Amino acid sequence: MWRAGAIPGGVTLDIELSGVPLWLVAAPFGAGSVWAVALEDGTTQAFLVQSGRAVAMDITSASLPAGAPAALAVAGDEAYLLAAPLGGASELTHPVPLGGPGRLAFIDSEGDLVVWQNGSEAGRLAVDALPDARLLIDEQERVLLLTKPSSHYPHGIAGDRLEATEITLLETHPSLKAVTRISIPGQRVVEGISPIWADLNGDGRREIIVTISDSEQGAQVVVYSESGDQLAAGPAVGRGNRWRHQIAVAPLGVNGELELAEVLTPHIGGIAGFYRLDGESLNLVAQQAGVTSHTIGSRNLDMGIAGDLDGDGQPELVVFDQSFTDLTAMRRTVDGIEIAWQTPVGGKAATNLASVNLDGGISLGVGRDDGVLRIWLAP
Repeated sequence: MWRAGAIPGGVTLDIELSGVPLWLVAAPFGAGSVWAVALEDGTTQAFLVQSGRAVAMDITSASLPAGAPAALAVAGDEAYLLAAPLGGASELTHPVPLGGPGRLAFIDSEGDLVVWQNGSEAGRLAVDALPDARLLIDEQERVLLLTKPSSHYPHGIAGDRLEATEITLLETHPSLKAVTRISIPGQRVVEGISPIWADLNGDGRREIIVTISDSEQGAQVVVYSESGDQLAAGPAVGRGNRWRHQIAVAPLGVNGELELAEVLTPHIGGIAGFYRLDGESLNLVAQQAGVTSHTIGSRNLDMGIAGDLDGDGQPELVVFDQSFTDLTAMRRTVDGIEIAWQTPVGGKAATNLASVNLDGGISLGVGRDDGVLRIWLAP
C-alpha cells in the first residue's frame, strides 16, 4: 500500500548522535515511531519520535559487532535489535524473524542456515551461504538467499571479493529443506548480497531478480521464476567492472505499471534506470543521469527507496545526488523521467535510507557522517 508523504519542504528533525552512524532501522511504535542507529564501533542508540520530538530510549542489543547491519523488531511495548543466539553466527549479516515468538533464521560462520526456536536449535542446513547474504522471508516462512561464494569475479564493490554463484530457496515448514537451487553458469556471479523477491509481471507470484556479472560483459539484470527457470534478462553493460544496482520493484509507471528501478554504475556517473517486463523481454524504458545509490566497498546496498513520499499518488524512486548531500526523487512520465523533488541532507549521507509508514504518511531518515540523524517527518 502506498501512502501519502510530505517530504518536499516538510519538517525535518535532526538528532545528535554519539558517533558516526553506519546503519539505520525504524518501525512504527505506539503513537509514533522508533529509530535505532548502529554506529561505527557497533554501539547502538534508539529514539522514540512522536509529535515532532525525539526522546532517547533504551533498546537491546546495546551493541552489535562493529560494522554489522541492524534488524529491528517490535513486540508490544518493546523494541529491540535482533541478535543471533549463537556465538558462531556470521557478523556480516543479521538474523530474521520467522513468524512465531522466539523463532529466527540466521547464517552461521560455516555457511549453514540455522533455524532457532524457543531457546534451542530447531534446524540446520549446509547451504554454503554467502557470508554477508541478507535473508529474505515470505508469508510461508520460506527463506531466499545467495549461496556458494566464489572469488572468480573480484570486482569487490560490496565489501569483499566474494560473490555468490547460486541462489537458494528454502522451506522451513514442516522441515528445513532446499526446494530450488539456481546455479549461475560459467564465470558469472550474482553481484550483490540479496535478490529482489517481488512480483514483476503482475501474475500474483514473486519472481527472483538478481544482477549477474562477469569480466567480459559486466552486469546484467536477470529474472528467474521460483522454480529456477530464467524468464528474462536485461541488457548487459558490455564490459567488466561495471555494476547495476537493482533497488526496487514498484508501480512506478504513469498508469501504475510495475517497473524495476536500478542505478547503473553508481560510483562513476550513476544513471537511474527503469525496466518493464514484457513477456520474455526485460526492457530498459527510461534513464536519468546524475545520481548515486552506493558507496564503493560498502555492504550498505539500501541507499535507495521507492514510495509515494510526496503524496501525489505515484511512487517515486528516491536516491542521492552524486555528492550524497541531497535526496533526489525521480518520477516516471509518459516521455521518460522527471525530477519530482530534491531536498538537502544537511551534510553527507553515511547510512542506508530508512522509512516508516504512519497513518499520516511516510517518515524518512538517514544518518550523516557528522554524527547526526536527520528525519523528514510525516505530516
